[in-house]
Amino acid sequence: MTIAFWSEEDGCGITSAMAAIASICSDVWNLRTILVQSRNQRGDLCKRLSHTASVPVMRIDCINKKSVPAMRKSCINDMEPVSDIWDELFWLLKQRRLTKTMLLHCMVPVVTGRLYYLPQGEYQKQRDYQPSVKDGVRRIIRCTEQLADLTMIDCGNGTDSLSADLLAYADAVVIGISQERQNLDAYFQNRHVFPGNVIYLVNAYHPESIYNRKNLNRIYRLHDEELAVIPHNPIFRQVSEKGKIECFIRRHKDCSVFDRQFYFMQELIHTAALVLRAAGFPIPKAGSGIGNGKAGIC
Repeated sequence: MTIAFWSEEDGCGITSAMAAIASICSDVWNLRTILVQSRNQRGDLCKRLSHTASVPVMRIDCINKKSVPAMRKSCINDMEPVSDIWDELFWLLKQRRLTKTMLLHCMVPVVTGRLYYLPQGEYQKQRDYQPSVKDGVRRIIRCTEQLADLTMIDCGNGTDSLSADLLAYADAVVIGISQERQNLDAYFQNRHVFPGNVIYLVNAYHPESIYNRKNLNRIYRLHDEELAVIPHNPIFRQVSEKGKIECFIRRHKDCSVFDRQFYFMQELIHTAALVLRAAGFPIPKAGSGIGNGKAGIC
């Protein structure tokens, strides 16, 4: 099951929202979840889920040292060190040697066995991408689908052919919107049409705004199950900037009604449930751990 996150404008907090929803799926419902952020944007997923900026680099070096000598003996003397994990994965796909075990080895574990993310590649934003690039990204996404219950893709903001391809592929699309009239009118007057179900998400939601949940539903003719919110929360923003979103979710997921984070957590869990239902995914009581231990070819 694949869910894509996207916003037309910058600053909607779509990356932190995806990390929070993924943490709910992992910590509350024990769903095996993999997050992906491609090179078509200047993203910060690793900053939201890991304080150690060197973790992705160490894993890329690990792939270079272990995978390259074993599989590229014939050309090892002519090779330059691979600096981008996506380049390595594309090469393995081309050689038909990418296995689930290799792909999982490339990922950074946030919660071992439940929540992982694939490090972002080198930033190469462009409007059009070669069909081979889009095909390679899709094939890697299909591999992650075999490893996890949920794959969540951060497509960033704006329009380009790679994001459009991933949004069309997803089972559900989460679109980040603001509470500013000008931006809302501009989007909904020319809204995009997606094959899958769509959830409109307001991050850092202010209920006292004129464009609150009730008025957004009324003015833009949205059904209750189409609009989700993550309430404005200065503490959550701080932990997000420190890379501790999952830790925050895990700490407060069972908080009582007397806890200051109770309202925030209830809204966040409700939002995650809306997203799963839009993707046609039933909310289970428990997951079953990541992967099947088989080194099958993707």
